[in-house]
Amino acid sequence: MGLFTRMKAAGLQRFVAPYYLSNVLLLASYFVTRAWFLHHGVPKYTHIRSIEALMEKEKFALTLLGMAVMMKFWRRQSMDSFLSDAITYGKSAVALMVWYMDWRICIYYCLLYIVIYLLFPQPIFRGASCLEHFTPASFHSMVLQDPQPADVAWLVEFYAPWAPPCIHLEPVFAELSLTYTNDKLRFGKVDASRWSQLAKQHKVAVYGALPQLPTFVLFEKGKEVGRIPHVFEDGSVASMKIRRQDIVVAFGLEDYLEASRTKKPVTPAASGKKSTKKR
Repeated sequence: MGLFTRMKAAGLQRFVAPYYLSNVLLLASYFVTRAWFLHHGVPKYTHIRSIEALMEKEKFALTLLGMAVMMKFWRRQSMDSFLSDAITYGKSAVALMVWYMDWRICIYYCLLYIVIYLLFPQPIFRGASCLEHFTPASFHSMVLQDPQPADVAWLVEFYAPWAPPCIHLEPVFAELSLTYTNDKLRFGKVDASRWSQLAKQHKVAVYGALPQLPTFVLFEKGKEVGRIPHVFEDGSVASMKIRRQDIVVAFGLEDYLEASRTKKPVTPAASGKKSTKKR
């Protein structure tokens, strides 16, 4: 198996997509801008009067950047979320330093940021998984109708390929499907941007000020028994940054795996019902 084939199977080819390459080049261009400033800087457009002052500001910016990046790495949802945050923080640091050097060039950097954002969205994970991609018809027949056998539960993600929170959790949900799919539990996805009516039927807001993406819903015998993030009776949505362990614990995935091994039924507490508590 060739290197690219192995990368494709693992979904790693997304890390050489234009989104990452263009942003890395843009960040690296800081050194070119810095060299230009040191030789051709115009005093009336700069906030820095000496090389020593520039180095002091660089040390300060680099320290803050390093602290922020380490914190994001520690609290990352996935490598996709970490790299997205690291790139955003890096571009902010570069824009700040360039503004100190020459505010005119900073304007060009900001315009480039916008162009790259519009032209090269962050790629979504396309690696190995054990996920069923639903249409409204297949969702109705496989999830809402009593499945055969009747004790098979479905954990379904409502997502949109353009939403950063969904992009960041895609590799996590794929890995969970590979780890926890068994004869008691299966995993599926609904593209809520394409099947918006289906999402609306299950109280998942796709657009608006507070889109609920991604939303994970557990179905047993065709009925919803739990979801994250939770929707309260007044229509408000619990604010949370979903991580792998949240999904594992909220829906009792380990209990489904154990029930599959021992051939025992899953207890209600393991079915995710605790995620539907009233506020």
